[in-house]
Amino acid sequence: MKKINVFLLVLLLLPGLAWAKGPSVEEQFKKSFPKNNFERITPTGIAGLYEVYSANQLYYYMPKAEILIYGSLVDKNGVNITRESHLKKLAQKMAKLPLESAMKIGGGETTVVEFMDPNCYHCRQAYHYFSKRKDVTMNIFFFPLSQDSVNKIKHILCAKDPVKTYEEVMSGNLDNNANLNICTDPGVDERLKTHIQLAQQVGLRGTPLFFIKGQVVDGFDSPVIEKLMNH
Repeated sequence: MKKINVFLLVLLLLPGLAWAKGPSVEEQFKKSFPKNNFERITPTGIAGLYEVYSANQLYYYMPKAEILIYGSLVDKNGVNITRESHLKKLAQKMAKLPLESAMKIGGGETTVVEFMDPNCYHCRQAYHYFSKRKDVTMNIFFFPLSQDSVNKIKHILCAKDPVKTYEEVMSGNLDNNANLNICTDPGVDERLKTHIQLAQQVGLRGTPLFFIKGQVVDGFDSPVIEKLMNH
């Protein structure tokens, strides 16, 4: 009978023991830095150091010292651990993008998602690269970085043949204050608004940004893109 009573006593104390563990890392963070929002906090490979991730930023937190650390972790082989982690999180978000909102170009087997600005130099380099390939279906999301870019995007989306008009814009044929057809179609405004919101949700920092075969490539890194495309 005594053994049974001891077992019941332990069961009764378990909730209290669990509570006695103290606040979680997330709760400690909120208490120490109430103005900092985050999507998730995860442990790193370094004892006592946690990775804090928000839509467009990744930094580190030490609960015991109650300090934040901004910057990149680089291992002995020169690998930027912070950048690699950020790209993996971007990939998870880009895999969930609603591609029906994108402008599609081509009909190849390989799906490529791109956030781009029509005036971005590297976006135009990427255009010339992908336009030569027949094995790609491009899914374009627009993210304008200037008013002229907004006008060119609307000119594309307002056109009877958006793909052909996109090619004209990306070839530079409509630079230098060319006459643009900027319609007042609310559907065009809503579509561009959706693209911008999606870019913000992903945490876009600059253009171009690609999602190819499950991996994110930030910028037109042609060797990396070529390797992915031919893998």
